[in-house]
Amino acid sequence: MFIAATFSLLTSLAPMTPDAVMQDPKPVLKASEQKSLGDKLRKYLSADLTYQAARGREREKASKKLRKARSSFEKEWKKADEAGVLGSMSDLRTVFYNCFTPVRPDIGKGSVLTKGVKDTEIEWAIRLPKKYTEKKPWPVILTLPSGKEGDWVKPADYFKAIYNKKPIIDQFILQVPKLPKDLEMDPIPNYSRDRAEEEEDKRIRSVFGAFGYLVNNYTVDRARVFLDCGSETCGFGIRFATLFPDRWAGIILRNPTEVDDLRIGTLFNVPILALKTEQNAAEVDALKKRWDKECPDMFTVIDAKGAAPHLDSSDDILAWTNEKSRDMVPNKVTLEPNHDRFNKAYWVDIHVADSLLTTTGEDRPRLVAVADRATNRITIDCKGVERFEILLNDDLVDLSKEFTIVVNGKAVKETRRRSFGEMKRRMLERNDWDYIFPVRYVSSVPKE
Repeated sequence: MFIAATFSLLTSLAPMTPDAVMQDPKPVLKASEQKSLGDKLRKYLSADLTYQAARGREREKASKKLRKARSSFEKEWKKADEAGVLGSMSDLRTVFYNCFTPVRPDIGKGSVLTKGVKDTEIEWAIRLPKKYTEKKPWPVILTLPSGKEGDWVKPADYFKAIYNKKPIIDQFILQVPKLPKDLEMDPIPNYSRDRAEEEEDKRIRSVFGAFGYLVNNYTVDRARVFLDCGSETCGFGIRFATLFPDRWAGIILRNPTEVDDLRIGTLFNVPILALKTEQNAAEVDALKKRWDKECPDMFTVIDAKGAAPHLDSSDDILAWTNEKSRDMVPNKVTLEPNHDRFNKAYWVDIHVADSLLTTTGEDRPRLVAVADRATNRITIDCKGVERFEILLNDDLVDLSKEFTIVVNGKAVKETRRRSFGEMKRRMLERNDWDYIFPVRYVSSVPKE
């Protein structure tokens, strides 16, 4: 059950607050009202979680606590709703921020320890900052170790090679998954080959299985999760990021390699840091040129310091990460799927499209969504797509008014009612308090 769930979870510098990420219009609630509502929401969600896990007599006790917590929250929510809180993103971000039940860490702080999921091959090494506390969110660096031809450096050993005692170790939760032995990560799968799908699932599961446990058991800042890729995992890291683009605040490539056969448009909003050496200069320059064309201003290059995997570049990497944070509501979203099962990002989801197995080149499915709040308009341009879904909030359009949806040049006027229940359900399913969308819109693509 845990392994299946990981695909939907995804999960002296203080963690960033919502106000540091985006400047919002004036809130409709006072600061004291935001705090009170947020506290009641946490108690409600915690009571619900306890109730779902309880059995027998304990479930009856949990039911009473749940009814009390829900009643307390709903009473205060009703007042906030009457004030227009569902249309105020500044209020919603503050109320929902860090709304999940804190879990006391199951490991010590300041030491590298090895853990795993029982009865699975999923293992990882992890280190919590010395000042870690479950009461506040912490940024994460999910680190893919270096290797050669499927022989991977052990996670605990890789810690010493890239972090050692550098300042970065007490600014982040650091996790290094154990990668599948004798299975190369970088080569792009040929899905017409037997076992290609099985092997790719094994790669994905080894990384997201570890990350899923991390998100469920530690207080992770959802907006500040970074992916750090070593030698012979940079190609996979980019491919992996295209499958789950809205999970990352940024990607670090310690030894970049070409990904000419990979579509990169889905990474339109994901910053990338590439470490350049004499040996990889040609690959880095080619990647930079391609990114500047397809994903402008998202590719940063710095000179690597010291021998690979570049421990001496740690401070430069820290400085870069300190400036990055994920935006869950970018105005423009591009979807260029690299896998038929992974075709969603941020507030856009392709439901039905042509298969990548039967299309090539420019005929492969693609969708670009642009939100313009000034004109209250969402524009969708797509190819090879039959049906799609978009999630909306008042960052994208003013939902108190009529808005326009334009799909391949054909416009329709729409109105939708905001739903707290649906917004909360989606946020919980994704396990991400930034995933705040009170409206869902599904449409078929008009025939030409």
